[in-house]
Amino acid sequence: MANQSAKRVTQQNAQRMSLLSKLFIGINAFYIFIRVVFQYRSLSWTGSIMYLATAGVETLLYMNLYSVSRPRYDPGGVLVSSGTDLSQPGLVSYMFDYIYISWFVHVLSLLTKWAWALYFVIPVYVGVLAAPYVKQFLGSRSSSEPAPSAEDEAKEKKRREKKERKQQRAKYVRA
Repeated sequence: MANQSAKRVTQQNAQRMSLLSKLFIGINAFYIFIRVVFQYRSLSWTGSIMYLATAGVETLLYMNLYSVSRPRYDPGGVLVSSGTDLSQPGLVSYMFDYIYISWFVHVLSLLTKWAWALYFVIPVYVGVLAAPYVKQFLGSRSSSEPAPSAEDEAKEKKRREKKERKQQRAKYVRA
């Protein structure tokens, strides 16, 4: 029963990466096939550069996900580390989000060249996620925080004065 959860995570990661690999190859092959065979005349430099740039970032994220999800074994074949759990929230889920958005934009760009503008959703989403941290960093109060009452301020003032008096007392050191 030892390492049962690690084995489960390893199996789930392998299944998820297998599906991701198939979709990654399928969607990019579909895009290239349709673009080259049926829409060759509408192929432009800007569209090609946009595809190559976004597919490049998508490939880097895919390779990163692949490397962090791989399990590690010792020379005896015993599982040492199951790799990063791909179902956890945080940076891993943001990598998946970018890959999914890229696939959606690639397929949609076969219909309209304005689909590339959907990439502006990503910085807006990051801004929405970062706004509470920026507000906290800048020291502004959120509307949900109540303003301190006069009673609380008086208690705080008394506490500070008591602390100052305590610090001003003579300290005796044993020699």
